[in-house]
Amino acid sequence: MLKQLGWWDDLTEAEKVAAEGKDWKTDLSGGIQRVAIKHGCAPFGNGKARTIVWTFPDAIPKHREPLYTTRRDLVEKYPTWDDFESLYRMPTLYKSIQERDTSAEFPIILTSGRLVEYEGGGDETRSNPWLAELQQHMFVEINPFNANTLRIADGDDVWVYGPEGGRVRVKALVTNRVDRDVAFMPFHFGGEFQGEDLRSRYPQGSDPYVLGEAVNTVTTYGYDPVTIMQETKCTVCRIEKAA
Repeated sequence: MLKQLGWWDDLTEAEKVAAEGKDWKTDLSGGIQRVAIKHGCAPFGNGKARTIVWTFPDAIPKHREPLYTTRRDLVEKYPTWDDFESLYRMPTLYKSIQERDTSAEFPIILTSGRLVEYEGGGDETRSNPWLAELQQHMFVEINPFNANTLRIADGDDVWVYGPEGGRVRVKALVTNRVDRDVAFMPFHFGGEFQGEDLRSRYPQGSDPYVLGEAVNTVTTYGYDPVTIMQETKCTVCRIEKAA
């Protein structure tokens, strides 16, 4: 880049060695950035943004392994926080949970997220006949390798178990969209609980077209101490074919 702009000779010899074949996103010597600023070009997007806030427990970015993890080798390298004595007068557990190795009984990483057709809790969208027709069942995405090992076929009913005692009965979606030993579940469903249909509990005329298990039945304890957001994007699970 500097050669094309005619600024290469503004680098020191040491900076030329460090900057050869690099741009301002990958040059760690600072030479390209220094010369770009000298010529009035601000090197934004250099891939080295950091945040340090005196009230945060960590600088950002910093990885800490989730409380429930199948990667026990990463716990020692990226441990969670120590248990807090209290937060808002409530006990706040981190390390004492992570120290329990649940990976043998719950060997699959479970994550959750949105669907295009629904949003939020899904009550309104699952009450829309056109959207409900597009997504008629709560499901879990399973990699073909895991599905084959567990003798699960696409469309089978399965139980998904979480390490804190919850379980949900959902449809299996066998797909390469998730990696081996990873599963995905959406979070827009409700109206069923651990295999029980709760449609009769809705006021007359208020039940949506589509009911399903809530993924939070099998997600687990844990939250970020800064944002107080729950740790629902990463946990572990066990999947079994329903009888």
